[in-house]
Amino acid sequence: MKIMKQIKVKQVITEESRSLLTADFKKRFEQLEQEIQQLIFEQKKMERKHPSHRQKIISKFQKEIDDRKEKQIIVQNQIETIHNLPSESEIVEREIEALVDVEVGMDWNKIVSEQVIVVRNNKIIRIDEAGE
Repeated sequence: MKIMKQIKVKQVITEESRSLLTADFKKRFEQLEQEIQQLIFEQKKMERKHPSHRQKIISKFQKEIDDRKEKQIIVQNQIETIHNLPSESEIVEREIEALVDVEVGMDWNKIVSEQVIVVRNNKIIRIDEAGE
């Protein structure tokens, strides 16, 4: 039988990975900005279509816009953090799902224990089990 398991992926900070992560964060920031502009456009369009529901429309769209702006702040903080981290630091870049084979007689604690994949310049350098 197979089950799904979350596995953390850590990135070792090098000059190369710092540049790539910064570029990814900037791209995400720009994507959020585009979403904000699209929401503003959609809001104005809805206000023109349904002037009697203007306040409800504004409230709904403002919540979505504020959510994107909060995410932009988080992304901006991540960019600053990346620049301030010393080289060779490890950061959690993401979590992935993995299929894990389970069979009768296996140690359940080992199966559900946290695993971490450590990557340096796009190469896996280590796979850690919990407690290692």
